[in-house]
Amino acid sequence: MRPKTITADQLAALLTPGMRVFVQGSVGQPFALLRAIAEAEPRVEGIHFVSPLTPGLNGFDIGGDGRGNRLTSFFNYPALGEAWTAGRMDFVPSHYSRISDWLKATGPIDIALIQLAPPDAAGLCSTGLSADFMPDLLPHCDCVVAQINPAMPDLPGAPKIALDALDYSIFIEEDLPVQPVPEGDAISDAIAGHVASIVNDGDTIQFGVGRVPQLAVAGLHGKADLGLHSGLITPVVRPLIESGVLSGKRKNVDTGLHVTGAVSGDADFYGWIAARTDFAIRPVSYTHAQAILSRIDNLVAINSAIAVDLFGQANAEMAGSRQISGSGGLVDFVRGATSAPGGRSIICLPATSRDGTRSNIVSRLNSVVTICRTDIDIVITEYGVARLRLLPLAERAKALIAIAAPAFRPSLAEQWQRNATG
Repeated sequence: MRPKTITADQLAALLTPGMRVFVQGSVGQPFALLRAIAEAEPRVEGIHFVSPLTPGLNGFDIGGDGRGNRLTSFFNYPALGEAWTAGRMDFVPSHYSRISDWLKATGPIDIALIQLAPPDAAGLCSTGLSADFMPDLLPHCDCVVAQINPAMPDLPGAPKIALDALDYSIFIEEDLPVQPVPEGDAISDAIAGHVASIVNDGDTIQFGVGRVPQLAVAGLHGKADLGLHSGLITPVVRPLIESGVLSGKRKNVDTGLHVTGAVSGDADFYGWIAARTDFAIRPVSYTHAQAILSRIDNLVAINSAIAVDLFGQANAEMAGSRQISGSGGLVDFVRGATSAPGGRSIICLPATSRDGTRSNIVSRLNSVVTICRTDIDIVITEYGVARLRLLPLAERAKALIAIAAPAFRPSLAEQWQRNATG
């Protein structure tokens, strides 16, 4: 049975107060559907929106608009400021791998709003550049509404959703969201050099989409036959794939395939990926699963943090008392990489704040702990590499002080000594 085709201005009529509405995030966020809801008359009120939004790609103006709507998300960042300030946003700390379970366990999903590529001759719609939670979650949704967008490419390696799995379809073409590639500097170049010293030919890499991890990956151009298994990828991988640095030939899992849950970049990058057959777009239940990650030989996770303390604890989501991000898939990949045969987890960060007045290597975190000291492995700043996994506390502190900015090393050593002696 084919879905009923409606127009965007008919969408709001499907929503009634008290509904729980899932909204796809990442590059698959159905922006046109959200605009239609926000602009609807009579106004949409009393809806609980839930969305795994991606910083830098997704906005959301429905949760904080004064209509009694709420937004639950697993990240916080400036684009969500209105909902947060208005007190209509709930932040849920969660590993990315557990969000689907959270969604299923916390109540019914009345409507899912998603985005798909147009159907093929068999009536199948590709999830395109973002599988994310869709394949796992849609069977648990009472009603599925899809924006069918011709701008979303039909990737050969992406999951397919049958038209008859949809309840309503809305055909709207619009450009996909874009995210620029960060620019490097002397500090990021130095960090990239240290990261490259840890990565060996034939390793499989995962990377976070923060500025520093992306630039570290861009610096791997001297390697050979690397593999790729990540939650979200950006254009930094393109020159590595075109030059053969990223080939996947030595991967023992998904040999020859570049695996990711979603893609972020610009129209040129999206078109380039759409023309290739060596990309596998997989749901979070695969990309972030410990059962999968722990089987990938020589998996190297390259991620970042805001601060690391001398115990080896890392904060990757709060600036002081402000929630500015979320843990996302960070801990999933840290644990997956350190469980994998020959695997390594790298946390890379500048040694200081941008103005140099504050050390990012601290004596003790005064904020949340995103990565426990029992999970930490390798920490890198522009000043060097600290391999912490097998070290006792005193040696950890010594190794971390050695990669702090020189101006802060004496005070860090003094604070550690004071902590150690009580």
